[in-house]
Amino acid sequence: MTHSVRPTSGDERQRRAIVRSDCMLHSPAESSLAVATQRRAPWRLGIINGSVGALDPQGRVAVHPALGRLLEALRERVPTARVCMPILPERQDNMTHLLNYPGDAIVRLPPLATTISAQRYYLQTRRTVRAFAAENDVLFIRLPFQLPLCLRGLGKPKVLQVLGNLVEVVRASSDYRGPAKILARWFARHSSQSIRRLVAEPQTRTVTHGQEVWQLLGCRHGRTVVSSCIFKAEMRPREDLRLGEPPRLLFVGYLRPEKGVETLLEAFGLLRQKRELKLTLVGGIDRRTGAGERIWQRISESPFRDDIRTTGAMDFGESLFDLYRSHDLFVLPSLSEGTPRTLVEARSFGCPVVATRVGGIPSSVEHGVDGLLVDPNDPAGLAVAIEQILDDEPLRLRLIRAGIDRSQTRTLEAFAADLVDELEIVARESGHERQETPG
Repeated sequence: MTHSVRPTSGDERQRRAIVRSDCMLHSPAESSLAVATQRRAPWRLGIINGSVGALDPQGRVAVHPALGRLLEALRERVPTARVCMPILPERQDNMTHLLNYPGDAIVRLPPLATTISAQRYYLQTRRTVRAFAAENDVLFIRLPFQLPLCLRGLGKPKVLQVLGNLVEVVRASSDYRGPAKILARWFARHSSQSIRRLVAEPQTRTVTHGQEVWQLLGCRHGRTVVSSCIFKAEMRPREDLRLGEPPRLLFVGYLRPEKGVETLLEAFGLLRQKRELKLTLVGGIDRRTGAGERIWQRISESPFRDDIRTTGAMDFGESLFDLYRSHDLFVLPSLSEGTPRTLVEARSFGCPVVATRVGGIPSSVEHGVDGLLVDPNDPAGLAVAIEQILDDEPLRLRLIRAGIDRSQTRTLEAFAADLVDELEIVARESGHERQETPG
């Protein structure tokens, strides 16, 4: 995908130096999980995961690509790994990754599609989870989980992966109104309290996506991480760093209320009144929400609708990577977040970022170093930050270079290694030793 550019201007030597130095940082051989040291664990790893999957016509489990890549990376490092997860009767559009696990390494939970619908499966889920825990020596539990009480008192050493702050997600969402809002807030508080109790259980370590959740839960043992699902070899930054004419803004994410897309559309309108600009929105709908309809209506009513492109959901791969490379600025105006993987992806391809100062984002982006951070729900402030990067060539190039450098440390390989390190610590502390043999 290409777009017109201005004639060569500015410090071209600096641009070429950035591209040349960063293209030398990686090679496919360095990034492949297959060449990593193969380690045989004498302990059995059980992964309890609330994110849903579904069966394809051949009976294989399909999941979201980010989840599939992570689960496979964990099994690559811990070959005893098995996963226990909800399976829906119908495959969703975002389930494009066929999970490369043997059939006997997948234990199915009932279709826990939503928190409300999951309640009818409480007893069945509890029985399955407890039986699964009994068959394994160490547990890795991804949270939030639709039925958090099912996770209490499993009696096994465990690592908790806490993806975000559910209370803030509900607070930021416009999908819940009236009694539904009250019920959603109650469940969010109940889930957070259950997670705190899990964190306090013996033989437990916690991994949170960003510092905010770590402090909120009062964690003492574990670490904070920045999520990623992209291999180092896939991080090939754009070669032409000149600003497009007109410049192109990019958003990638689900069309949920908490993603702040309406704030972005308002900021885009403010900027478009003063200058030529394009906006691409990439993302679909992964749950029942009115956000998509509101966004599309707002675009259709905009006087600048011809400058806004929507692609719908896209598969995770080269087509999406090319979009990152062909755009001049990535914007994530979220109202609530963990540590979004899209911020790692954008910077890895040489696309500087503007994001909001919420959740775990400040743990991923350092303001003024490898991106700019703004307050949420502030279209005018967002527009100022966007314009600052577009108009300040030295700043834009510094952000690109620092973003590429930072992303090199936040690969899927590094993310999985952090999680396995925590699993090894809790296994060792509980008396399980791990033996390593060359692959």
